[in-house]
Amino acid sequence: MTSSARRVRGRQSPGRLLLDEISPYTWGLIGLLAVASAYGSYDSLSDAYGDRHLGQLPLAAPSVVAIWASFELLWRRTALPLAQRLFIACILTPLPSVVVSTVVWVAFGASGYGQDLITSTSEGIYDHYYWPRDALGFAAAPLMFFGGWGVAGFMGLMSLLVVVLPVKAFLATREVMDGTRLDPAAATSAAVVRIAFGAMSLGTLTAISWAAGGPAALTLGLLVVTVVLLGWAAATAVKLPRR
Repeated sequence: MTSSARRVRGRQSPGRLLLDEISPYTWGLIGLLAVASAYGSYDSLSDAYGDRHLGQLPLAAPSVVAIWASFELLWRRTALPLAQRLFIACILTPLPSVVVSTVVWVAFGASGYGQDLITSTSEGIYDHYYWPRDALGFAAAPLMFFGGWGVAGFMGLMSLLVVVLPVKAFLATREVMDGTRLDPAAATSAAVVRIAFGAMSLGTLTAISWAAGGPAALTLGLLVVTVVLLGWAAATAVKLPRR
């Protein structure tokens, strides 16, 4: 972070800095997904068997926003340091989309028209696919809000760990190094940062492979490479000068 950027940050309010983190393209995406969420909520009412999958749009919309905001970190530069931008991309940026999805979902489900359609289309089956008995009307609000927000945060974090931070460590090494105490003047510092973030990506892929029941040889191979790279980065970083 340059001194001029710090001066700009000092003159701006926290709210202004936060709004600057959300690009016009992200706001446009939030608007488009709001329309998609409204249509998905409407379609879910009559999709008692879950055949059309459009009812999943309200839950998926915040995740799309979080993934996009995470990838924007690769080319957008703002006044905030990278560590704060990571938190905003994963947690705060998808929040407007979460609120929209929750509002439209509850509005359709709690309306008389929506409840009549749910009842008529789920006649003869135990539970509606999207609207089970314990999630009708306003009871669906906490499920949609915290479910959408939690999934969005997870998807944004996975995007950061697997793609964004490793790529950024190579393309914008000094920006990533600002979050460490390593001396950027040391020739080996850049290599340590790049290796460490590359190993972090491999470690995340290892966890995904293990959780998904992937081939044991692949999971073990990724784990070994991750441990070796992290071990080298840690051992080398200890010997490097600090700022």
